[in-house]
Amino acid sequence: MNIWEITENFIFTVNLKAAHREIAKQLSQQKLTSAKAKQDFYNVLAICAVKDYLEVLGYEVDWNNSDFNNSAISTFADVADLEVKNYGKLECRAVFSSDNIYVPEDAWANRIGYVFVYVDESHQEANILGFVPSVEEIEGVVSLNKLRSLEDFPEYLSQKKHYKIVEKSFGAIKEGAVILGQWLKEVKESIEQEWQNAEDLLMRQPQNLSYMTRNNSEAINKAKLIDLKMKLASQGVMLLMTVTSQPKEKLKIRARVCPVPGEKHLPAGLKLEILSQSKEPLKEVISQSRDYFIQLPEFTGEPGDKFMLRITLGDASLTEEFIV
Repeated sequence: MNIWEITENFIFTVNLKAAHREIAKQLSQQKLTSAKAKQDFYNVLAICAVKDYLEVLGYEVDWNNSDFNNSAISTFADVADLEVKNYGKLECRAVFSSDNIYVPEDAWANRIGYVFVYVDESHQEANILGFVPSVEEIEGVVSLNKLRSLEDFPEYLSQKKHYKIVEKSFGAIKEGAVILGQWLKEVKESIEQEWQNAEDLLMRQPQNLSYMTRNNSEAINKAKLIDLKMKLASQGVMLLMTVTSQPKEKLKIRARVCPVPGEKHLPAGLKLEILSQSKEPLKEVISQSRDYFIQLPEFTGEPGDKFMLRITLGDASLTEEFIV
């Protein structure tokens, strides 16, 4: 029995093109493990199939506003979303067997629906099996025989016309967003005054953390002094960004938080997070007592990628937005 026969629903078949396979290859080849790369390859093919299906129905999609296409976010989040203009995001997941499908928690919120697609082993054909409206209440576990039929999908989607994604304006360049690519152009006017030379600040600390900026002579290291104003007191810390140019205008990015000059350690319990477009935490690190610094894993961003960093201590927090 074919996988899609389990659903007992109307299915839509998409003939996958060489362009679809090339896009899937490009977006999955930088993953850390071969298993993750394979999963992402199939998920991107599923997205391509759903995109073609929606366009047949007359809907317009916004490929560039999808999290999966933002390498700064997809490094930390397991997502396979497709933005439908004026409606919201659909999560598109590839199906590999007749077993239950698990949708990762990263994709449980900020979705107008979940579409499931079987891609054949030759990558020539995709069968869109059906959809479900939500997955959070079933903790992401979806049974193929519980999928709603595609016959119901156009009417279902029409009801989402006025659905608005939380913080959808994140897709635009906001005033105050830090454009990291400009740091490499050495144009004084383009570098925000509040971002200072990191080594100068690090050398003024009791433990002299300037060694953190010396590993790569081609890297740009900028630091920003931040005052976290809490109810009972304030706490100064320093956000350190290291940016290194990569081929094809990509940037390698590392974010750290260090003590301000004059302080030896970070306060315990200080949190550094990278956030999704809907401000959901994707990865976090928390300082322990006597930590000199904390850092997120290094990641690579492509031109136009957007991400946010949030620093939190007690009841105080500050969020910075960045554009590659």
